[in-house]
Amino acid sequence: MAPPSTRTALVVAGWLGCAGVQLTLWAAVPDRVDGDNLLVTLVALAPTVLLGTVLALRRPDSPVGPALTGLAALPALTFALEATGAAVGGDLGAALAAGAWVHLVTGFGLLCQAFPDGLLPRRRWRLLPGVFLGVAVALQVLLGLTAAGVLELTAPQLLPGYAALLVALAASVAPLVLRFRRGPARVRRQVGWLALGAVCVPVLLATGWGLQLVGVPVGLAYLPVLAALLLAVPASVAVAVLRHDLLDVDRLLGQTAAWLATAVTAAAVFAAGVWATVRLVPGQDTATGAAVGAFLAAIGLLPLHRRALAVAGRVLDPERTVLHARLRTWVHDVRDGRADAAGVTAMLRALLDDPDLDLLLRSPDGEGWVSPAGEPVPGPADDDPGLIPLRSAGVAIGVLRLGRTGTRRLRRAREAVVELQLPLELARLQVGLRTALTAVQDSRARLVGAAAAERVRLERDLHDGAQTDLLAIGMALRRLARDGDLPPGGTAELDGAVRGIEQVVAELRRLAHGVRPARLDDGLVAAVLDLAAAGPLPVEVVAEGVDEAGPVSEARTTTAYFVVAEALANTYKHAGAARAAVRLEQVDGRLRVQVRDDGVGGAGSATVLRTVRDRVLAVGGRLAVDSPAGAGTTVIAEL
Repeated sequence: MAPPSTRTALVVAGWLGCAGVQLTLWAAVPDRVDGDNLLVTLVALAPTVLLGTVLALRRPDSPVGPALTGLAALPALTFALEATGAAVGGDLGAALAAGAWVHLVTGFGLLCQAFPDGLLPRRRWRLLPGVFLGVAVALQVLLGLTAAGVLELTAPQLLPGYAALLVALAASVAPLVLRFRRGPARVRRQVGWLALGAVCVPVLLATGWGLQLVGVPVGLAYLPVLAALLLAVPASVAVAVLRHDLLDVDRLLGQTAAWLATAVTAAAVFAAGVWATVRLVPGQDTATGAAVGAFLAAIGLLPLHRRALAVAGRVLDPERTVLHARLRTWVHDVRDGRADAAGVTAMLRALLDDPDLDLLLRSPDGEGWVSPAGEPVPGPADDDPGLIPLRSAGVAIGVLRLGRTGTRRLRRAREAVVELQLPLELARLQVGLRTALTAVQDSRARLVGAAAAERVRLERDLHDGAQTDLLAIGMALRRLARDGDLPPGGTAELDGAVRGIEQVVAELRRLAHGVRPARLDDGLVAAVLDLAAAGPLPVEVVAEGVDEAGPVSEARTTTAYFVVAEALANTYKHAGAARAAVRLEQVDGRLRVQVRDDGVGGAGSATVLRTVRDRVLAVGGRLAVDSPAGAGTTVIAEL
């Protein structure tokens, strides 16, 4: 057999030859030859021939190129035979023209057998093209001989020939069905494209019959069918071979089949309603029957379409149907507590068949990326084509990064993201909760360590200072107690012991003030005013509701004081500010502390000592630092 490129050249030559025959005959006997058919051959069939030629050049080993050019060349043969019969006239002309129409569909049958990778390997499939052409030519000969008067066959006697052609045409479509059911994903998508282009042919053919019954001319009635064969089918074949991933063809095919089944069933229900009303109910006219039929069809339209869509999805788009079913099942498991939302990455890798897929979530502090398990991960590249943004309530929460990109994969991933809104939001909340819990645990551990270190310092200071003095005083008092009577000068010694005790008390107060500032003895507002007055910059202090709202707990008072002290210390050291302001307010049981300066800004949260942040977290509060460059720094703590 000649290679596909050679066959394409031969078919194109045949199309040109048929066009030449029509042009010659039309020029010779214009009153007998239909010029419209010549126009169709030269204009309407040319795009199909061009597409077939392009496919033969782009895919020289593919049989689709010659098959697609044959889809145009065989109708051209039909028109050439009809033109020749019209020009010759008589019985011979009738024999040539009568059965030529069969070649309008033989091109489509051969295309179905060869698409997309050639004939199927088994012997019976390789015999199919010859059998199909034999049936078509046999019917053409029978029709021609009948038209010429050689055979006297009536229409009922010709019915077996028509039935044989329909059976042969159905057998030509069988390889497509087999490829769709058993072939790999690429072949299924390619077959889906051809089916999407061809599914309109029977619909338009039925429409043509209806138009012919109401008196529309045959040529005009069947023009949409011819347009579908010559435009829709070639275009879908070209896309299937060159860009089979252009659209989600399985979904389109399933929806088209569902709507077609819905329309046919609804029409049948409508017709049955009309017939039953007119025939079975006495005195009812057609208008009443139409109303009843329309009512019945409207009632069943929506559930019927849903059922048809589900069936079409399982048959024509099983991959997507299974994907969505598994996604919904997993989402239900997450909602009911049977699955962990943190496993969303592994689930997506399995369903989308992409082991390199990654799910990246924004870290709770907004300064990095984490996995659903809360582990820090590198951020995505801006030019990565496999990124799908994730949003929740209009807020960007992360991205889905595909390891394998493609139009179809991106579509599937976007659909999966829509189904997984609940698990994704849960995973993000879990990350935030784990991060907050870790921060609280770390801060508590640091506070415990700091408290232990402070106790050691206090123990050392007491041992080295106050303990020695107390021991000396105790010895002196024991001597006085032992002697009973005060010796000369004993009063002075007793006075010295008392003064020593007072000094020890003062030392103990000093040590205690190292844990709790002495300024807080007069309240938080007074302590902050003293702190502001002692600084090198003018500091404005505003307090609202702190005293009126009742006493503030000791822990919150101490924490608020240290926040103000640390923030002002950073302002004095690093901000280069001219002024600062402190605002204290207590509303609904929450103490809010704000320290603002007009310095150079540009400071991060690291400029506030970690111990201050730990103190805030330890009392269930939040600490935030807003420091845009050139616009000052604002430290806000809510306790």
